[in-house]
Amino acid sequence: MKMRVLCLLLFAGSMAQEDMDRNVFLFPSKTVDDYVVLTPMVTEPLDKLTVCLRSYTDGGRYALFSVGTRKSKIRKIFVIVQDTSHSYPTIYINNTQVSIPAKADVLEWNHYCVTWDSNTGVLQLWVNGKVSLRKILKKGYSIDLQDGISLGQMQRDYWEELDPDLSFEGEISDVHMWNEVLSPKTIRRVLLNNREINGNVISWRSLNYTINGDVIVQPKLQCRFSTKSGSSRRECSIN
Repeated sequence: MKMRVLCLLLFAGSMAQEDMDRNVFLFPSKTVDDYVVLTPMVTEPLDKLTVCLRSYTDGGRYALFSVGTRKSKIRKIFVIVQDTSHSYPTIYINNTQVSIPAKADVLEWNHYCVTWDSNTGVLQLWVNGKVSLRKILKKGYSIDLQDGISLGQMQRDYWEELDPDLSFEGEISDVHMWNEVLSPKTIRRVLLNNREINGNVISWRSLNYTINGDVIVQPKLQCRFSTKSGSSRRECSIN
């Protein structure tokens, strides 16, 4: 029986658990075959949450983070969709959506954080340290984590197959999730990649993941701005 389970896991994708602090997931092409499934450290339904991550793309509309996999009975349980072409990231909870005007740059690392409190329904989006106006979404609802979490993909509304129009192409890194609403001060520390701040539902520094398709793990390319001789210059190196 154990051998059968092991074979099924190997067939489904490559599974690993590791500290990903110096790495990224590289999604080489826009296809439904390429995505990553994360196993949360807690599976109790969430009535509060914070999700933070970084993405790097050349523009377009992509699913970054999705609670649920192909097994999920409810499609858009909790989804973060990036849209760099129109600067309107969209958040879905239980098939209900809200779009928030927020600027994200192409060919730059963008940092996203979403906070949500079921008691009030208050949802906020942080993009590169700037916070959106508060929105109200699905007050009294809870987020079920039983089916896991997907990066780079989400399902269609009424079919079980994944949505090719929202397949991610680019890089994703620094994914963390909490079962609480983080304070603005703590979100600032997450933005600065403080190693002492780690998600208690999903932690990038202790990540249990399964790769599907051609997604690969690559070293993180760190870019910093410096001023020399009165001009601004971006310097990039492998972290």
